[in-house]
Amino acid sequence: MNLTTTAPQILDLGGAWNLTWTAGPDDAPTYATAGAPIPATVPGQVHTDLLAAGLLEDPDVGLREADQMWIGHSQWTYSRRFEWNGDLSGDRIELVADGLDTFATVRLNGHEIAVTADQHIGYRWNVAHLLVSGENLLDITFGSAWDAAHECEAKLGELPRPYDEPYPYVRKSACNFGWDWGPHYVTAGIWQPIRLEAWSRARIDSIRPDVVLEAGAARVSVSVGVEHQGPTSGLSVDAVLTAPDGTESARASVPADGSDVVLGLDVADPQLWWPVGLGGQPLYGLSVEVRDEHGTVSSAERRIGLRTVVVEEKPDAVGTTWALVVNGRRVRVRGYNWIPDDPFIAEVTEERLGQRLDQAVDGGANLLRVWGGGYFSTEEFMAGCDERGLMVWHDFLFACAAYDESAAMIDAVTTEAEQAVARLSSHPSLVIWCGGNECVWGMYDWGWSEILDGRPYGAAFYTEVLPGVLGRLDPSRPYVPNSPWSGSLDKHPNDRDSGPVHIWEVWNNVDFVHYRDVDPPFVSEMGWCAPPAWSTLQRVVTDGELVPGNPQVAHHMRAAEGMEKLARGLAPYFGEPEAAEDWHYLTQMVQARSQVAGAEWLRTRERCAGVVIWQLNDCWPVLSWSAVDGDGIEKPVWYALRRSFAERLLAIVPVTAGGTDDPTGPDGLEVVVVNDGLRDWTADVVVRRLGLDGAEIAREQVSLTAAADGTARSLLPAALVAPSEREFLVADAGGFRSTWFFRPDAALAPVETRFSARAVIEEGALRVTVEAQSLLRDLCLFADRLADRLGVSAPDLTVDDMMLTLLPGESAVFTVSRRDGAPLDVQADLSAAELFPVIRCIGDGAALVPAYSDESAGDIAR
Repeated sequence: MNLTTTAPQILDLGGAWNLTWTAGPDDAPTYATAGAPIPATVPGQVHTDLLAAGLLEDPDVGLREADQMWIGHSQWTYSRRFEWNGDLSGDRIELVADGLDTFATVRLNGHEIAVTADQHIGYRWNVAHLLVSGENLLDITFGSAWDAAHECEAKLGELPRPYDEPYPYVRKSACNFGWDWGPHYVTAGIWQPIRLEAWSRARIDSIRPDVVLEAGAARVSVSVGVEHQGPTSGLSVDAVLTAPDGTESARASVPADGSDVVLGLDVADPQLWWPVGLGGQPLYGLSVEVRDEHGTVSSAERRIGLRTVVVEEKPDAVGTTWALVVNGRRVRVRGYNWIPDDPFIAEVTEERLGQRLDQAVDGGANLLRVWGGGYFSTEEFMAGCDERGLMVWHDFLFACAAYDESAAMIDAVTTEAEQAVARLSSHPSLVIWCGGNECVWGMYDWGWSEILDGRPYGAAFYTEVLPGVLGRLDPSRPYVPNSPWSGSLDKHPNDRDSGPVHIWEVWNNVDFVHYRDVDPPFVSEMGWCAPPAWSTLQRVVTDGELVPGNPQVAHHMRAAEGMEKLARGLAPYFGEPEAAEDWHYLTQMVQARSQVAGAEWLRTRERCAGVVIWQLNDCWPVLSWSAVDGDGIEKPVWYALRRSFAERLLAIVPVTAGGTDDPTGPDGLEVVVVNDGLRDWTADVVVRRLGLDGAEIAREQVSLTAAADGTARSLLPAALVAPSEREFLVADAGGFRSTWFFRPDAALAPVETRFSARAVIEEGALRVTVEAQSLLRDLCLFADRLADRLGVSAPDLTVDDMMLTLLPGESAVFTVSRRDGAPLDVQADLSAAELFPVIRCIGDGAALVPAYSDESAGDIAR
């Protein structure tokens, strides 16, 4: 809860426990059914304990996922003994469990304390009367959430969902039951901290600051949730706000005569928290105490940011705009969707989490959307976003399904929301709550009505329950009932003219140029699939080549008809690559090109206020939509989007939406500069029409000035834009470059790629210089494939750039280094023979580009 309490008041019960299998399926292994205890670590989950004990082989590898299914159908008991000698004193001594996954029976010294049924709720139980002097026994038995969900389904009837798994029936992370990017690991365990906590008279339960800015000052209203034990007379709540430099900014004190106490703190000349790129991220210290005549009864601290945020919606000629406004300034969102970074949360270390957040910021993002099929964010995640200026869009925990609206479910969701809002609302990075993911859309388009036959699908959660919680606990923070959302349950939620939209018909059905068919106000999901890094996939494919027909490769593709869609995406550009290395490289290129095409088109639209790519991260080694794979290695799409998500963007795009079968668009092409920065940007742009041999045919020079949060554009003359299969455009402006090819690769005249490469070790890094003797397109260096030669594990290596276009005579230097900053311990420079397999560009392999038929721009001769 990010609440600091004095050490004598807490007895941490984490650490070493015992784990025992107590019931389950007939195919459970002998080591489980024998009933011998297994060493366990808390916080943790059954899978991680079995892995640590050497009793379970890595289920990510090969086809081993099938070997662990019995775990999710089993019953498990965690137990530990601890000494109690009255160390903690207080009117109440509580057992506090911040997270139990999921159906748990809790016993202390043989006495049943509680039965739980929600992974997302924290629990507190008074256990003073059950503690004994000396040794005490705490045990927690977890039933099968999988079996419980099936039992609930039998009682309630079918609830529509995208997978034949019963996740909507239980309040547990939906993706534990498998997803189109994730494995099927049905977890159980004490997944969050557990402790004994003692207190008297009063305890601070929550701190919820609300900020109003006006006339150069800030008013911070601090709501303090206080739990009382006994009379409240003589109690006060004191709050002190400390500036980022440590000096006191404001203080206030009020009587602690209720369960929700509000204090007002006035700050002159506040230092505002801003999203990354728009200012700093100063954090104020907020200390709160409950006091009586003898001193401090309870204390807690938070770090908060002073800022305001609203969603601005305005009618326009098309529909309604939708934009986030922070501190009065529209913020054009460049973001990624965030999924759980591992199926087992205990495996996500603070170092690993920091690396992912840095990858988001370094990749140009200013927002992460926490998707609703996982779990509520940890304090470490939110604090990391606060410090980096990463805005957070946070879903409540509903995803792609209909949900039961029974009284019990409403009670559970209400408690989840109350706890999550109370815990997270002090974080300035949290800029918007969302009711859930694609749950309203499903009711419109996925045949739910026939299945439900009049039963509710969960709309009450999104329009009544969750808004009610936010109205009480977090009233000033924006809320959107679902993603996508068009403003009303009566309007199609994915209407392209209003509100946040999802664009999935491109990946599912058509070429990525069709991203340019739409002009929405905000995009909260769009993406394209591709393999992870070569080393990541090779690590888990133990037999055969890395080709789509390999059963182990196919096992690590979870998208519906995923291999077929990859092939469809390749066809107009590269045909059907036969070699594994070519298939791997070229599918990654299509992913990168697709997201650049979509992101740059949307960023150059005046009405589009945000693009959130699906997705930043992966939770295992999978072919997915991620920019960073399950081993933490950036895919080429990450590098490509880093340029497309830069504060300043230079792009060549069609003038208007639609007509994408015409490579120049229905109204020609324009060069656009986009400026998300704080100052005006004047770009002197040179646009050249070049032959594939690099020879200049025509040029145009234009000076464009884009105001802060603005764009500027210029129509390209006809002499530059007549389509040709032997020519292309390149625009340059002060180090920014954009290219436009009039035909897909398969339609271009063949180009023989020629380049030289040399490498040296300098200052502990490998510097590789590539010199182009011909046009080099989508030039990449794959550092992970140098891991053995450099004596470093593949995930520990990184390269500074990829996805470059070099003209004949140009050169580029790639720097390969260790992520941890340590020098590479390599005694000799690399040879050309070692370099060429890790340097790729379009057309460098045999028969990568098939012959092109002039009969139709979409036909490929085979």
